Formats: sequence, C-alpha cells, structure tokens
Amino acid sequence: MTRKRKVGQAILPGHRSDPTGTDRLERGAMRRFIPIMRAATKAYQDALDKIPARPIAVNQRYEFRLDQGLLMQLLTQAGAVLDDLLFDRYGSTWLFDDYVRPAAERGARQAQQNLSRQASIPMADLINTDPYRLRMALVRAREFEEMQGLSAGIKADLSRILTEGIGRGLNPRDIARNLNAQTDISIFRAHRIARTEIPNALRTARMEEDEQIMEDYGIRTMQMHFSALSPTTRASHAARHGGLFTIEQQQNWWSDGANSINCRCVSISLLVDADNKPLDPAIVERAKRIKQTVEARRG
Repeated sequence: MTRKRKVGQAILPGHRSDPTGTDRLERGAMRRFIPIMRAATKAYQDALDKIPARPIAVNQRYEFRLDQGLLMQLLTQAGAVLDDLLFDRYGSTWLFDDYVRPAAERGARQAQQNLSRQASIPMADLINTDPYRLRMALVRAREFEEMQGLSAGIKADLSRILTEGIGRGLNPRDIARNLNAQTDISIFRAHRIARTEIPNALRTARMEEDEQIMEDYGIRTMQMHFSALSPTTRASHAARHGGLFTIEQQQNWWSDGANSINCRCVSISLLVDADNKPLDPAIVERAKRIKQTVEARRG
C-alpha cells in the first residue's frame, strides 16, 4: 500500500474580498493618476489660450489666427507635459517602479512561501536569480508600452477636442469646457490600468514562480482559482472559485477578452499527485465552503 505523502497546508488569501492583497497599491496609483490627468487637460487649455481668437458676426463663430506650424508646436508642447509626468528619463514609469514591481515581487515571494510550506523545500534568494530578473525586465517593458498607449490615447482625445473646436469656430470658453469634461474620462482610463496591471503583475509573478519551482524541484502542482466573491464579481469568475487548473489554463483564461480587467481573483498553487488530485483535498473543500457561505448570506 502506497502511503500518501504528508504535506503542509497551502496559504489562502488573508482577505477574502481582496485575494490579491493589492488594493492599497491600486488605490495609491489611482490617487497619483488624478493630478496627472488634470495637468494634462490644463496643458491643452493653456495651448488654447496661446491661440489668438476673435468673434465674427456670422453665426456667432470665432476665428482663430494660427498656422499649422504653430498648432503642431502647441500640441507637441502640451503632449510633452503628460509624458514628463508618466515617464522618467531612464525609460521607466513610476507606475512600474512604485506599484507594479512591488506587486510582482510580492507575488513571487508568496509563491515561494506557499510551496515551501507545502513541500518543505528550501527556496533560493529570489532577487538574485536570473529567471526572476528576466521576468521583471519583461514586466517593465510591458508596463512601459501600456503607459505609452495610455499617453497616446489621452493626447489624441485632447488634441481632437481642441482642433475640432477650432475648426468649428467654437467660443474658446466652450472648447475649454469640452477639454475639462474629458478629464474624468482620462482618469477613468488611468484607473482601469491601475486596477488591472497591478493585480495582474502579482498573479503572473505567482504563476511564473510556481512554474520555476516545479521545474527546479520536480514537484507537481495545480492552480486553485480563488475569487473575491464580492457583489461586483462577474459570474464567470465566481464559477471558477475552488476549481483546479493548470498554469497554462489560468494564463489563457486571464488573457481571454476582458477577464483580467478589474479582476481581483488569484491562483493558489497546490501540490497534486500523478492524477492531478490535491495531496491536501481539505484546502479545496475549505475554498468551496467559503463560496457556499457567501452565497447563503446573499440569499
């Protein structure tokens, strides 16, 4: 008779409503985005103020006295204000340095602690491993591209509002109000990036570190999906709670459509046998009971 291997208990999230544990980081990034988006709007309003305009009698329109060279110069200067607030001179972003990187580091360490407890194996110094440094470099490059996309989108929207207003001969005050109205949209887009990229960095780091540990120590694992189960949780996310999946299945699911956007779910690596059955099935039952309790409270 084969004796079942004794394992330590997997580490479940400390806060059920915030399984990734990144809420504080996300809120910090969101707060930081607000003055930046307002400054971007003001830069385009300042550009508008530099364009001479006078009312004309026909249809209460305004005539703006500028040429293409002046317009492009003003738009470039306004756009540079936003870029200076998003990027540093070293090709990085404050979002990565202060929020995404700490989330990724936390996720990798969580993966180590979780599997170290279950398998009773020592772990290498995370920061000094080549695979880890490579993964962090890839995350940094991804976040740089993400912020470039955000910057380009905001500059395109503000430039369009400014140039369309000029082309239609609108009152400069009306153009300024239209620019200001765009601020909330810019903030919303920035906040969605914070709410998506920070927890995604933690989730990805956990799974990538799990994969590295499996390779290094020859252990078998499966990923247990753990959902926040909040009132705003999508049904498709809650349905996966307590389910076991491969790392590839989890990665594919999060990369599909909008699954990763504003998602608070996380993956927990569990040791399994040759048939991919958890060596500690009680932890899966515990996760499922959490879901049953939440659903019962809601009636």
